[in-house]
Parts: sequence; C-alpha cells; structure tokens
Amino acid sequence: MSREAIIACLPYLAGIVVSVGLLRLLVWASGARMQLSQLRRLNADQHGAVQSLSFVLTLPLFVMILLFIVQLSQLTTARLVVEYAAMAAARSAVVWIPTTLSDGYETENRISAISPAGEMTDDNGVRFVVYQVSPGSPKYDKIRLAAATSLMSVCPSRDTGVVLDDEGISAATTMVKTYAAISPASVENTRIPTRIYNKLAFALRNTHVEIEIRHRNTDYRDRPNEPPLAHYDIVPYREEFEFNEIGYQDQIVVTVRHEFALLPGPGRFLSRNTPRRDGNLSEQDRVAMQVRRENGIFTYPISATARLNNEGEKSVLAYIQTLSGDPQTANMPPQQLPQDQLPEDQQSGALQ
Repeated sequence: MSREAIIACLPYLAGIVVSVGLLRLLVWASGARMQLSQLRRLNADQHGAVQSLSFVLTLPLFVMILLFIVQLSQLTTARLVVEYAAMAAARSAVVWIPTTLSDGYETENRISAISPAGEMTDDNGVRFVVYQVSPGSPKYDKIRLAAATSLMSVCPSRDTGVVLDDEGISAATTMVKTYAAISPASVENTRIPTRIYNKLAFALRNTHVEIEIRHRNTDYRDRPNEPPLAHYDIVPYREEFEFNEIGYQDQIVVTVRHEFALLPGPGRFLSRNTPRRDGNLSEQDRVAMQVRRENGIFTYPISATARLNNEGEKSVLAYIQTLSGDPQTANMPPQQLPQDQLPEDQQSGALQ
C-alpha cells in the first residue's frame, strides 16, 4: 500500500475510531452490561428488560452510529479500490496507446482527438506541453473499461436501471465465461451473470477517466532523440510529432473519478444540507454538496491519479534537426535547409 493511499484513507479511519468511541459511550450511558452467562437464557427471558426505557431511547442512535461505522469502512475500501483503478487505467494506457488498432485512425502512439491544455513546468524546471485525450475514441474506451472493471467490486449488484452498451455487453459476457471457468460450481447459479452485468453497468455509468499527456518540449540538443512537439495549429514537419501523436516515454497522467454508491440510510442523511439562519446553504457543508442522487441511489465522488511513461517501440524516424549539426539551422524546417545538410534520400527535392 502506497503512502498516498494511506494518507487518503486517514479521514475515514479517524471517523471509524470516533464512531466506535461514541458507540462505547452510548452503551455505557444506556446501562447495558454484557453477561455471557445469561445469553443462553435470553430466549426464555420473561422479565421484559429488553423493553426498558433506556434501550428504546438509545436503540436508534446505536443503529445510526453502527451504520456510519459500516459506511466509513466501505468508503475506506472504495478509496483503495479507486487508487487501484487509477493504476490499472494507467497501465492500460501504456499498453493501448502504443498499439495499432485495426478499427479507426488510431495507429501506433496516436489518439483520434487530443485537445491542447497549455504548458506546465515541473519542480526541476523542465517544460512540458500538455494535451488531454478526448473521450469517445477506441483507445480511450479501452482505458476507461479497464478502470470500470477494477471498480466492479465496490459497485452494487442489484438492478440500478443502467443499460450496458455494445462494448460493455461484450466485456460482461467475457467476464461471465471467465467466472464460470474459475468456479464451475457457479454455472447453475443464474443470478451471477445478472450481478456481473449490473456491477459493470453501474461502474461504466459512474466512472469518468481523464487522460493527460505531458510531452517534454525541450531543445533537441538537450534531448536529441525526441524533438520539440509542433504546435497543434501548425502543419508538422517530418522531424516533428503530429499534434495527435504521443511521444516515446512521454508522461501519461490518468485520473479516475468514481461516484461511489452509499448505503441508503447514511446516504440520505449525508445528502441533507445544513441551512444557515439567513436561509442560505453553508459553504462548509462540502459533503452534502458532493452527494448526489440518481435512480434512488446516493453517490459520493472519489478520485485518484496515477502517472506512468508511454512505452512501445522507439521511433526510428530520422530527425533532420539533429543531423545538421548547426545551431543556426537547428529549428529550421527541412524545406529551408541546405541540400548538403540533408540525408542522401532527402536531397534533390525529396521533401518537396
């Protein structure tokens, strides 16, 4: 378990500790005492002690605190699963992005639609050109499916009114066959396929994946194997990447945001806003503002981020900028370079 995951779970763990303390205090205030010797005679008790006033008054509070302990435990588990889903999506990205897909424009290290998001500089002063992958492309859908599959364990198995698309149905069918191969005794249980379909449908509906590409936009003399990335609205030269092409070893940052399904009781309670005296909502009531209800299910957003480097084969395209050897012509397009500074296969109008 990483240090970041432990830090992210600290608020939930602290809430569990506080709830257990309140539960012990409530049991002490109610006057209840655990006597193991009388448990065997509990079914024959005729004194009516279970209907005492203290028990009736404290039972609702006892149940509410107990539900919050269960809810915080589930939130802790969900936080860890979302962290794992972010890493699974990042691993899927470094596998699918360098892959050539047969259905569509997405060839090796290319994404159909990438929108520029500006530039950034890390702590070491290295400048990056930042691009965001637009949803809907084949590679994006496969990365999102990897995140949703990792989140199925914390999704409800009941019918939530969400319908799977074609890709989701194909993935769910494969999961059902895999589950049956792992556990042959479960083949006769007709509820397992339905539960798998419901879990995957909820995960796909309530999971959003953001993919960010960070291309190191430095001078070729500092990084001769990877030239600067051409601006998105300039026609790229042969020695530069196209705007929708991801460079070798570029940073891929994947953020997974999942709407986690809460228990009905705590979810309804947490969704209530706390109005102020003037009638407006309190700005400090952040939990209630984030809880939303859809199809009778209360959800709370949980997000996690993972970062890996793009893998795949290193580009073998000759970078003309690195072959000139002249700093004055380093950033000059190939059409303007002298003929004697071009490779033999590109001389005599080869680039025209």
